[in-house]
Amino acid sequence: MSKDPRGPAFNPNDIEAIKKQVVKPSRAVITAGMPYANGPLHLGHLAGALVPPDIYARFMRMLIGSENVLFVCGTDDHGSTSELAALKAGKPVRQFIDEIHVTQQETLKRYSVSMNTYTGTSSPETFPDHQALCQDFIRKLHKNGMLEKKTSRQWFDPKISRFLQDRLVSGKCPNPKCDNDKAYSEECEVCGSHYTPAELINPRSAVSDGTPVLKDTVHWWLDLWKVSELLRVWIQGKEKTWRHAVFNEVINTVLPALSFDNVHEAKYKEIKAELPKHKSKYAAGKKVACTFENKEDLNTGRAFLEKNGIPNELLDGWAHRPISRDVSWGIPMPADLDPEMEGKTLYVWPDSLIAPISFSKVALKAAGRDPGLYAEFWKDPHTRVTQFLGQDNVYFYVLMQGALWIGSQDDPSRLPIAGDFQMTEIMSCYHLMVNGEKMSKSTGNFFTGDQLLDEKGYTADQVRYFLSLLTLAEKSSNFDFSTLDERNRFLAGPMNAAFEKPISACHSKFDGKVPDGVLMEKVQTETANIVRKYLRSMDRAEYPILLNLIENYARQINSLFTQFKPHDDRQPEDVRKNALYSCFYVLKNLMIMLYPFVPETMEKLRESLQLPKDVFRIEELGTGIPAGHLIGQKQQYFPAVAGVTPEAP
Repeated sequence: MSKDPRGPAFNPNDIEAIKKQVVKPSRAVITAGMPYANGPLHLGHLAGALVPPDIYARFMRMLIGSENVLFVCGTDDHGSTSELAALKAGKPVRQFIDEIHVTQQETLKRYSVSMNTYTGTSSPETFPDHQALCQDFIRKLHKNGMLEKKTSRQWFDPKISRFLQDRLVSGKCPNPKCDNDKAYSEECEVCGSHYTPAELINPRSAVSDGTPVLKDTVHWWLDLWKVSELLRVWIQGKEKTWRHAVFNEVINTVLPALSFDNVHEAKYKEIKAELPKHKSKYAAGKKVACTFENKEDLNTGRAFLEKNGIPNELLDGWAHRPISRDVSWGIPMPADLDPEMEGKTLYVWPDSLIAPISFSKVALKAAGRDPGLYAEFWKDPHTRVTQFLGQDNVYFYVLMQGALWIGSQDDPSRLPIAGDFQMTEIMSCYHLMVNGEKMSKSTGNFFTGDQLLDEKGYTADQVRYFLSLLTLAEKSSNFDFSTLDERNRFLAGPMNAAFEKPISACHSKFDGKVPDGVLMEKVQTETANIVRKYLRSMDRAEYPILLNLIENYARQINSLFTQFKPHDDRQPEDVRKNALYSCFYVLKNLMIMLYPFVPETMEKLRESLQLPKDVFRIEELGTGIPAGHLIGQKQQYFPAVAGVTPEAP
């Protein structure tokens, strides 16, 4: 026993007490970053947007029951990416998307990605409800004054009489240091530059190959500034729980700021101490930017600077985003609210942010449940919605989605309460590099998920395990085959040995039954430690360090065989029984903890141990396998890689 804030009698090795400390949501929704319907799922999709949330969804099912978890995703159909890919393929958009969707679904199945539904924003089973939900959001945003009508200049193709989305126009990047002649309308993917459409050099239409022109058009813009203080308060409450990169990006965006010409810097320094608390830094365009802690301080600061002859401007460009487009392939805007919205569709970003709610309805209906139950998953403060996405999408999933949720409430002057769409948890990841470089077909380091299985000969679980070890949550990480093979040496060697040795000894020396033994104290202590760390790490979706700890925990079995030799009749029988009993105790815990990562392999191990299908529950951790339980036969768990010698146990 030891002193602990949880009580004077707290026992650090009491696994049942450790499990009870876990905060369990009543329900959970897990969403994955939505792939475009423009091609097969590739390694980047698996590493960043599909395998990590699947691991998390499997953990949540183990924690609160599968009936209380929805893992939903689908293709992001309405972006220009799908339309352009269909155009290049010479197929109607609907046909092209349907074909791509089938191939993506098959890849997900092969990698055991256990979604409750994988649909699409334009799919027949989704579109009607999705359209109604999106239009309901728009109507409520409009009612609450969250939409502002603006005129802007967009590319227009005179040849086909249509406006062109960003990716349907390409030209030479305006950055003089960049020679990319296939840059998009407002962004260059080679050098990362952002610019106005008018700056693009030699623009061409991807649809007609004609020369587009800039033409005035009217759209609705979402005014995030009206709810920015609520966003700030919510985000600041996530400082200790969100990944640093997510928190830092959005808090530095949402904190109110202003700028002024640096010719006023001397005067500013004279009065700086009299301003409300703030931080200042040099900004582009020979400016000084000042960031304040809240809007009240910002307004006070602006007025004080003006009073002292320092004109300034609000840095709120981030807070105004268009949410409609001049295209036909998408969710129609509710034109009855404004005749100028006739024929326009919802911008793909709010479309995709709302989509997981629609997907949840599809998942419930497919399971024979009432689609109206979606509200219990999305509108209850005791539920948890966790969204996995790329770091470059954080702005949309935190700030734009937050503004959509708050701005569509009956009362947009407060954070959500019961009955409102609840704010979501965000898990982001950085880009995956392959062999040290950005994935590219031209450099030969672009791999689809199917290629790794069909051409490279890996199993899905080998790939899943390796991807789980990458530190994408913290930084861009590298996938290379030599490191993958090295990790598979361990799986085929020491990890397999940890599975196989107890089963072999049980059959050769104890009639195929778990012996009547006593759990060794060191095993109990190590199990309590790993269970505590497992529950904490899985709840935060922090996998790489955890897997290293699990590997060390697995090595206990090999150590017990080395030290106590349960397979050797020459050793004392009671010691051998205790060791083997303890090995099976470790093995069951290993099987449960590894299940979210390598589900197919752990199903094989479960069959060998002849345990019930519902054993994959957090409640089963630390419960062991009873003496006398009949053990089945070994199977092939992690296969050896051709040409790679397994690591010695």
